[in-house]
Amino acid sequence: MNNVSIDVLEVNNYIVKHRREFNKEIGKMIKEWRLKKKISIEEMSCMTFMAPSYINQLERGTNGISLNKFILICNALEINLKEVLEIYIYKKQTNEDVLYSKLQEGKCISENILEYIKCKM
Repeated sequence: MNNVSIDVLEVNNYIVKHRREFNKEIGKMIKEWRLKKKISIEEMSCMTFMAPSYINQLERGTNGISLNKFILICNALEINLKEVLEIYIYKKQTNEDVLYSKLQEGKCISENILEYIKCKM
């Protein structure tokens, strides 16, 4: 594999293997944002062009979400998509392979990724 860091492969492999937990984490964030903004599932449905039952599935983490639908949800909730996605992006900083610092800020799967990498070092 051309110039692909082993650490990047390990992080991506971890995310793929733990996608159910990832779906639950994303769903929990969506629900928290929606409730904080005092938006009902029906209102969210109208703003995102998604069925209320589908939004419910997303919030429970029983269904994954496409980037397209995630953008619609972030727009509806006025959430900065870039900030959300940066939480899960692997970055290199100062000669050490580390996960972006936001990974450590209260994200369950993110903490698990960090611990996984530490164990592999």
